[in-house]
Amino acid sequence: MPGRYVDQLRRMTRAQGGGPSPEPGGTPPEEPRPPSSRRGLFIALALLAVLAGGGWLLVRQLMADSKLQDCVMSGRKNCAPASP
Repeated sequence: MPGRYVDQLRRMTRAQGGGPSPEPGGTPPEEPRPPSSRRGLFIALALLAVLAGGGWLLVRQLMADSKLQDCVMSGRKNCAPASP
């Protein structure tokens, strides 16, 4: 009896692609795939860099606006930044 379950498990595993097929008319095992391109990785890295740079610029602008608002709310008259 235990041999029957083992044989059945082996057949199920082979049918799912877990090993070479013992039948002579079976399909040959697939060849290994070549390594995939890393283009997607570099695109994601570039997108992340753009998002980080945009976030940094946004934070700098918000900080400058906050300082200007603090100056105006304190009642000063010359709050505009000096332009070169």
